[in-house]
Amino acid sequence: MKKIIYFDEERDFTRLENCVEKVEIAISRLENPYGLTDEKIVMYQNYLFNQAPKIAQEFIDLNRTTLLPLLVKYRVIKKTNVLKLTDYAREQKKNDILFYLMEAGHLLKTNSKNLEVVKKHTPGKSPLPPAENTYNYRNSRPGEIIWLGADPMPWQVLENKDGRLLLISKYVIDCMPIDDFFRGHSEWRTCSIRRRLNKEYIDALLTQKEKDMTVPVYIDWDDTLSFDNPKGLSDDRFFYLNVKDAQRYFRTDRDRMAPVTKYAIRSMLWTVFDQYAHWWLRTQGEQYVDIYYVRDGIIMSENSTVQGAYFEHFGVRPAMYFCCE
Repeated sequence: MKKIIYFDEERDFTRLENCVEKVEIAISRLENPYGLTDEKIVMYQNYLFNQAPKIAQEFIDLNRTTLLPLLVKYRVIKKTNVLKLTDYAREQKKNDILFYLMEAGHLLKTNSKNLEVVKKHTPGKSPLPPAENTYNYRNSRPGEIIWLGADPMPWQVLENKDGRLLLISKYVIDCMPIDDFFRGHSEWRTCSIRRRLNKEYIDALLTQKEKDMTVPVYIDWDDTLSFDNPKGLSDDRFFYLNVKDAQRYFRTDRDRMAPVTKYAIRSMLWTVFDQYAHWWLRTQGEQYVDIYYVRDGIIMSENSTVQGAYFEHFGVRPAMYFCCE
């Protein structure tokens, strides 16, 4: 059976418009550089050096304070735009960002050697990164992106509890119904997508070593998730978030919006997505036949069935617990 390629690193990065997610993906990949070719390093650097500075102001609007040193490191914030960004931070009364930009601006103009700024990669001359993944996942913080898989794909860290990470795919990777056949209702424990997530998707997206690092969870009929199994339930390694998770870990509608891979848009029935896609949650909807999903960042369950016949094709965005021990 031919392996399905849900995520193509170069293709899916290139097709994204200039946006915050694209900057975050590019920086995270250069920070997780194992196996990168000359061509991909140049692709990411060219974007960050030349296109990303045009939207640097959006990181101030979104209060991405912890990302500022990396924006300087990868030349999204640089000598030519730091003064304008400083003035904007002052206007918006973003004091923490303002103080950082003032200090960075001074160093960029007077003593840039005290700032970590990457050098332009030169194919054939600059050394290539290691082939193996040596990233220290245990130090990952919520909001950061890590890369997993034999063909690396980005995963967003939602939580880190003593080295046990809750991750969700940064991209919506596919478009599938909750159930293959409409039975008048749908529940997580019996739905078709649950079986596919824990076979087809996990096999395609993770190496065997990474699969061994996933933590089994048990989701009861009432939608509660636990790490113990007192009722003899079957386990899940991949799963969908529920409504409470989507509200807790993504504080704004903007944060819940997820870019979509080219593979995922091949057969969407409800609408044609380009940059962002609706994506499923696992919580039963307000009506018994509905399931909650995220639409343009808004959590809703309305119209998740089509003419009462079958569940609609929305986005597959798997989550998992990943143990760094």
